[in-house]
Amino acid sequence: MDLTQPVLLTNEGLAKLKHDLGIALERRIEAADRMKEAAQPGDIEDNPEYEQAKEEVTRLDDRIYELQEMIGRAQIIEGKPSSTARPGSTIDVLDEDGEIVTYHLVGAVEADPASGRISVESPVGRALVGKRQGDRISVSVPAGTVDLTVKAVH
Repeated sequence: MDLTQPVLLTNEGLAKLKHDLGIALERRIEAADRMKEAAQPGDIEDNPEYEQAKEEVTRLDDRIYELQEMIGRAQIIEGKPSSTARPGSTIDVLDEDGEIVTYHLVGAVEADPASGRISVESPVGRALVGKRQGDRISVSVPAGTVDLTVKAVH
């Protein structure tokens, strides 16, 4: 995680991170309580319940820090109407098989290629940024080279 770069997020993505932070904070309190209870007998050496709770607290602390960092560096991207593809845009492209594929350009945190949400930092996302209807791109991806034609930018 590069702590100097903004985290590109949609409003929905920021809301999800805040929700995840709330859940992590609640779970952290519960794990700390379990850790205290496990330490009640007084001997924390060779106490698996204590060790498990302690590891969970550490893991949750790391996740809470990560979420707070991302929220603190959030830069909201909005899908404002534009004829040029940019973060927040939805782009319809014609692929090599003659099929229309729709991509929504998002930040890396929100990327979900299976649902068409691709990161502007991915090879295809990077290639689409700045393109307009009618532009053609050729992108090198792990599976080879993909040729796409931009059909629409929303």
